[in-house]
Amino acid sequence: MNYFEEIKKALISKGAKGAITNGTEFKTMGLDSLDLMDMIITLEERLNITISDDDLLSINKVSDLLEVIEKLKS
Repeated sequence: MNYFEEIKKALISKGAKGAITNGTEFKTMGLDSLDLMDMIITLEERLNITISDDDLLSINKVSDLLEVIEKLKS
């Protein structure tokens, strides 16, 4: 499964604006914190994972979220 594409689909469904790359920061996409949490919950359900609060605090960019997901799925 391509986790980047899953993240990208989830972001687009929440109304993310602009190009989405690994280096894109969530704060530049025009989403508020509730949109981001809702997107993460959706990804957790879709991928059957649970992201810890500590990991959530370290997620600022798409690559950060991708790294957490890959760690949980390995």
